[in-house]
Amino acid sequence: MTEPPEAPRERGDFDSHGLRLELATRRMRGPLVAGSHPRRWVGLVAGLPATVLTVSLVVVPVAWTVVSAVRARPLVVASCAVVAVGAVGVTQLVRHRGDQRGDQRATWLRWGLWPVLLGLVVAGLVVLGTALGRDGSWAYVRTLVWVLFGVVLLVVALGIAWWGRDSRWLWWPLIVPVGISAVVSGVAFRLIFQYLGDRLGIESVGVYRFWFAVMLGSAFLWTWFGFVTGLFRAGIRAIESDPARARYLYRGEEGTLAQRLDAQLRPVMLIVGLAVGVAAARVFDVVLIGVPGSMQYQVDSATVHWWRLAVDSEIEAGVAAAYGLPLAVLVGFVAWLLQPDVRTQKTSWSVPRQHPVEVARHPAKPLRVLVMLTVSAVALLPIVALILAALQDRDGWGFGAITRMWRDPALLRSLETTAWVAGLATVIVVAAGVPVAYRLAALRPNRPAANIAVVSLVVLSVLPVQSYLGPVNTFIDTYGLSGTRIPLILLHAAAGLPIAILVLRGALLAAPGTPAADALHGLAGPGTIARRVLTTAGPALGAVAVLEFIQVWNDFVIGLLISGAGATPWSLLLWGEARQFSENSAQLAAGALMSAILPVALLLATWRRWLVPGLTGGVLR
Repeated sequence: MTEPPEAPRERGDFDSHGLRLELATRRMRGPLVAGSHPRRWVGLVAGLPATVLTVSLVVVPVAWTVVSAVRARPLVVASCAVVAVGAVGVTQLVRHRGDQRGDQRATWLRWGLWPVLLGLVVAGLVVLGTALGRDGSWAYVRTLVWVLFGVVLLVVALGIAWWGRDSRWLWWPLIVPVGISAVVSGVAFRLIFQYLGDRLGIESVGVYRFWFAVMLGSAFLWTWFGFVTGLFRAGIRAIESDPARARYLYRGEEGTLAQRLDAQLRPVMLIVGLAVGVAAARVFDVVLIGVPGSMQYQVDSATVHWWRLAVDSEIEAGVAAAYGLPLAVLVGFVAWLLQPDVRTQKTSWSVPRQHPVEVARHPAKPLRVLVMLTVSAVALLPIVALILAALQDRDGWGFGAITRMWRDPALLRSLETTAWVAGLATVIVVAAGVPVAYRLAALRPNRPAANIAVVSLVVLSVLPVQSYLGPVNTFIDTYGLSGTRIPLILLHAAAGLPIAILVLRGALLAAPGTPAADALHGLAGPGTIARRVLTTAGPALGAVAVLEFIQVWNDFVIGLLISGAGATPWSLLLWGEARQFSENSAQLAAGALMSAILPVALLLATWRRWLVPGLTGGVLR
């Protein structure tokens, strides 16, 4: 009688009389949880909605935009490719300049590549500037200045967060502007700078142009400074609450203190940098509503210039597509610079410790308190300006403008439409993003699939809207979907999914072979997995939902190009009122205040509970 073939045995396995036993390599504890190996098709089906939305509404339109750009302006596309290759090559040489120092041939090869790659960058930029024309090139120069301004803002905010990490309640006024849209900040700062310009007696056109350029920078700084500084401060406090990380930060021997702090805050800097970089590159709303029409051409950005090309019926669609392509390359390159070492992260960086260690807090110095009080008071000035403008009606001081806007059926209908769009888009983003983030977090960090997925998500997170809005808008008009809420909801969800998946993946990460990985990604049924995800990534889920709702609520550019009369967001209604800015300033201020109530209240209510723990792993103490 022939013995049945033995099953392949692994180390620690015993097979006797059909019973196979496997020894545990580490201590087992906790209650038994029923479960089995997850079926592969379940994960594929769960990730299908996010994949379909992203591919159909972002990836495919981007590919079509590139094809249209190649047909209309092949020189622009070719020069963008040359600049991208040269810039990536130079970056790689800088990052690996310390490798293979003993290999003389490799050293000579690197020195020989430097002039070639730099030459590619310079030649590509010269050709690109010629192809874009004078006005288009200057718009890109101003956009590059905006991006550099965003980088400087990150560095300064990190320094101030370190300097003022012991402050508590003084940060709250700086957080409020994050929930206020660029449209509202444009109205507020235009009121302030027009009033100051009249007081200063500015009459020169050149000086007035510079004055409004300062206004744009002030509005951007006001919107993002508190958000960036607050998250950096919370991230620093989270490092100090972890004894191991704090010891590495203060007593480590690798590099300087600034370099060690950068390494510890790298995941948080990625998320914050992506948000600020995209906002800096697509400065749009505040230009259209905050700058008088006669001066917009002198201070516009690449996004505004592209919008003028896209809405001009006499200009071919491919020309607008080609003009928007360099912006996608620029922002994508900046995002690629921010993401080293994040894709290989093995432990969660967004889940707070269950029992955070209290960090000794030094008494704040009087000078520091005075500076923080002054900065906080200045941060409230734009809101005070809106309140004063809303109360100064055409008939004198009173609540007439507020009453008219409150009773305006068009504004109320637009607010209701925006609430529906923002709410449904948020639900789709959270529901579709969790399964994908869960699967990505379960992959080994050093696997090519995980690396490719993270880099792709980073690039998709920062794609400018002009790289995919044109084809989507054409599709909507062709099939008669304009004026409905469905395109707005789906497009907002597709645009918000990549960054949401990145945040949720960071919350669900756990080092392989650890109890945390077993608890989160071990064998379990769907209900148990859902409870584990909520327990582990609860703050991150709340942060993603709040930020997505606020982003959609405050959106202007997507609603301007996609929506119609039947689905008008409130921001478009205010933009229409802003065309007669001087006559409608009281109503504009009243409408801006009304539109800012919900996102600001939501932001303040969830800042300590969800946003800070979900994005940094820190708590405000």
